Amino acid sequence: MTFLQAIFLGILQGLTEFLPVSSSGHLVLAQQYLGLKEPLVFFDVMLHVGTLAAIVVAYRGAIGRLVVGGLSTLGKTEFYRKPIATLNTSDELRFIWLILLGSIPTGIIAVLFKTQLESFFDKVLIVSIMLILTGIILQLPRLRPENTDGANSSNSEVKTWHAPLIGIAQGCAITPGISRSGTTISLALFLGIPAKTAAEYSFILSIPAILGAVALKISDIENTEIPLYIVGAGMLTSFIVGYIALRFLLAVLNRGKFSLFSYYCIALGIVSLLVALIQ
Repeated sequence: MTFLQAIFLGILQGLTEFLPVSSSGHLVLAQQYLGLKEPLVFFDVMLHVGTLAAIVVAYRGAIGRLVVGGLSTLGKTEFYRKPIATLNTSDELRFIWLILLGSIPTGIIAVLFKTQLESFFDKVLIVSIMLILTGIILQLPRLRPENTDGANSSNSEVKTWHAPLIGIAQGCAITPGISRSGTTISLALFLGIPAKTAAEYSFILSIPAILGAVALKISDIENTEIPLYIVGAGMLTSFIVGYIALRFLLAVLNRGKFSLFSYYCIALGIVSLLVALIQ
């Protein structure tokens, strides 16, 4: 892999990680057409580290409140006497609990199906079909009576039973071609969660998932043939572009135009599917 290829893939990752069009699917297609025949799973994971940093910067205020509020609550004796009651009175601790609850099914899916899912990283045909499926999933919020993509949803919050469902959706999105942000946010909007809360929960929920993926692949750092400075260039690029793309997505989401990305996913999936069948 050349330096310019790493920069290009970093830009692609930054744009597609937050826009609901599947970053992994785009990376598979790009690597295929750039002539990088081997599945670059480790490089893909490290690009996700760059976009993870963009999430931390964009949601630094919310993450800071969760850390401070959570530690403050844990320091109170009332928590250990009546943990459930305290959980219901602390918004920060409750949100942390929902993140943990959503992360469990994601972790189970990642561990049980790690080998099978990674095998899809060099199968353009499967990725193309998954992109079409992502386009269909992005239309899910429009099935709600309000038909507003969640922009004007009621003031409901993430409920306890919402968390594992969204966690399962995130786990399924490990498959390249399935958009993680698109799947989790679409499901959250369909469940009636307001757009701002849906985005915040989705992106903060991705933090333990990305850290888990890095932990699973960190051992491959000795086996990768890509120079670390090239990996670093890709990570930095994905961070900068990812932060800009995240701010853009939040603006689109607040305007109730989230499902518009579905047409792009379906079109790209059909085109890449036809190309894969012809070759």
